Amino acid sequence: MTPSVARSGGLDSVRGTLPNGAEMASITAIAYHLGSLQPISELDFLRDDPEKLELYHLAGFGCYAKSELTMRELAYRSAKQTILESGISPNDVGICLYVAESHDRDELVNSGEVNALLADLGLDSALPIHISILNCANIMAALRVATALIMSGESRHVLVVSVDKAPQRYGGRMMFQEMSIKSDVSVSCLVSGPGLGTYRMQYLGQFNSPHLFALGAKDRASYSMSKFNGIRRAARRATEALALTPSDFAGVITNNYSREVTKMLIQLCGFPGNAGRLTNIGRFAHAVAGDVLINLKDVEDEGNVRPGDRFFLMADSISSCSVVCLQRR
Repeated sequence: MTPSVARSGGLDSVRGTLPNGAEMASITAIAYHLGSLQPISELDFLRDDPEKLELYHLAGFGCYAKSELTMRELAYRSAKQTILESGISPNDVGICLYVAESHDRDELVNSGEVNALLADLGLDSALPIHISILNCANIMAALRVATALIMSGESRHVLVVSVDKAPQRYGGRMMFQEMSIKSDVSVSCLVSGPGLGTYRMQYLGQFNSPHLFALGAKDRASYSMSKFNGIRRAARRATEALALTPSDFAGVITNNYSREVTKMLIQLCGFPGNAGRLTNIGRFAHAVAGDVLINLKDVEDEGNVRPGDRFFLMADSISSCSVVCLQRR
């Protein structure tokens, strides 16, 4: 069955692009704050199990980030940096998209928490909106909502703030068997109108298969095959919409899962396995929703981004696949 296409301000909600890869919105001032780095040998579920610890080491994990800050305090650290680096007045931020609950957490998201964050940041005119549900792809959903708000004329600047802290229960940092380890981190950026930010957003596509939740519980092999095919289709739609090939991109950036899983995701997108950023897997493991922006920020800070470079960002969650294509101005 062919999905219906809803249009808003010229944005195709299935293909996520404008004609000829025109700029839909822009991104600037990516900032993040990690908790303190700790060796994974100190984790509760690995401390007394040397065989399992060795498996995690073989999967590429070395450290994780642990923060004693509250969710709001952690979110403030990155959001404040984004506002400062953007150079705009806090009064010009019309909307704040607060991204949380990528997985279970000890602190509840509530209006008091988010409004206190806005007050701390001096965002007296910003409307708060909470984004969740898509787990590890929540930051991509926030970029999508922000882009739609920009294109519809609702706001010239939208602040996106993502914050995740693992629960304190035993095994609360484990994400599936040897697949990843959760870190405490916040990451933020400013989404603005075309021509205003550092990165041009030229494609944004999100695809969800609700039946995958039930399939995963019954048949892991069928689930994996369906998921892999979905990732291939999502990546192909992005490159075809822009009339580009993987060789036209300076790099591909995905979530920080285990080394081999991450390489597989990169290859499913049509890139060679070594085309992605893998070093952060060992540095801080999985920042849950924030991985793709953190990895892009690190590539930028290392001086490896030139004007005109394109980046292919892909975030995978239990039921969805999201792709964003950015070009450095």
